[in-house]
Formats: sequence, structure tokens, C-alpha cells
Amino acid sequence: MRLISTLLLGQVVLLLASCNNEPTTSEQTMLPGTVNDQQAGHDQQHGHEDAHGHTPPRHAPDGHTEPAQHVDHQQAKPVNRPVTRISIGDKVPDFEVTIDDKKWTLSELRKNTKLSNDGTIVLTFWCSFCHSCRDVDQSLNQLAEHYKGKVAVIALDASDGETTEEVAHFAKKKGLTLPIALNASGSAADIFGTKVTTTTVVIDQQGVLRYRGQFGSAGHTFTRDALEAVLHGQTVKVAETKHRG
Repeated sequence: MRLISTLLLGQVVLLLASCNNEPTTSEQTMLPGTVNDQQAGHDQQHGHEDAHGHTPPRHAPDGHTEPAQHVDHQQAKPVNRPVTRISIGDKVPDFEVTIDDKKWTLSELRKNTKLSNDGTIVLTFWCSFCHSCRDVDQSLNQLAEHYKGKVAVIALDASDGETTEEVAHFAKKKGLTLPIALNASGSAADIFGTKVTTTTVVIDQQGVLRYRGQFGSAGHTFTRDALEAVLHGQTVKVAETKHRG
């Protein structure tokens, strides 16, 4: 009888224990605050802010909490810089060059009647160490001699590091007599969208870009043809060619 009572009592205890150990769902097993902590981590990762413009506190690896950071929306705004590259038919903006240690702006060069009698100007991007420039050195110099006093034909050195003395020494060695202008800032290359040397531009009497591209190629005198059209008030038939350095 005692044995039966003991067995019945054990079954009651087991029954009560099983009632208290009901299966739990995954949501019930989450500790309080777990969802908020995950959301906070998501907000921190993606830069979410509260209503006052602060990012949530960051949790360092040692468990300490770093203070919230204020976001300066005014400072975070992107800066929109104007595009300086011009197209055929656009007025060429001013930029500065150095010729024989004297600084000139493009507009000053165009107004210099010793160089050009009406403001027409030809610029060929050039440098003393470029092998492709050696292919046009003499032709460019001849073009400058042919139009001397009528059109300013100038070699434009936009490379960084060359000095007036170095360029003058090289020009004397090669027998080049045309003006060589230095534009170490590269502003001229930005304006014309030039990436390679020997690229040539022709600017008319009103300061408008009329030709941009190769100085010339086998059987094609692009620069001379464009220049003659400009001087005679005609439309430049080939106004732009692929740049080749």
C-alpha cells in the first residue's frame, strides 16, 4: 500500500513539472531588449539618426558605450563644382600661362598685336620630353613662322615640373623659335578636355573654340585647314578629330 502511494505521489510530481516546462517559441526565448539592440545595430551600420540629428550610441568591443555623435548636415552636403570642359562653339574662358618668365592670360595674348593682329590663336599641347611632340616640332614651328604677326601660334606646355630655363634650352637645341607657354597648373588641359600632347586648338577672333584635335596626320593638315577657314570667315569643315598623342 505504501509502495502504491509512493508511485502515485511521484506521478503527480512529474505531471506538475511537465506543466511548468511547456515548449517556448523563438520569440519567447529572446531576452528583453534583443530586438531593440539589433535594430540599433542596424541603424548604426546604416547611419540612421534620431529626430535631433544624432547617430545612436556606438558599442565598443570592450562593452563600453561611446557617446552619440552629432551629424552636421550642412557640412555633409556634396559640393557641386562646375564642369570647365568646353565644346566647339563655346567661348574659351581665361587661364594663365608663363612665357619667358612673364605671366599672361589668354585674353592678354589675344590682344597682343605683336602676336596676332585680330586675336586668332593656335595652341598645341607640347612638352620637351614627349616623343610624339618630336613628330610635330618642325611643322608647328613652320606654321608659327608662316603666320607670324597675323596669328599667334604657341606651343603650350601643360606638364608639371618643366621650367622656363629647361624649355628655352631645349628649344634652342632644336632650333624652335615659336613662343612656348607654360601652364603647370593644367587648367588649360581641363578647359579643353585634353589628355594627350600634340592636341591642337584653334580659337577665332571672338575667342570662340573652332577646332580641337590632331595637329595633323599623313595627308591631312587639320590645323592649317581650320585656321584658314577661320581667317576667311568660313565654317570649319572638320571641327574636331580624335586626340592622338
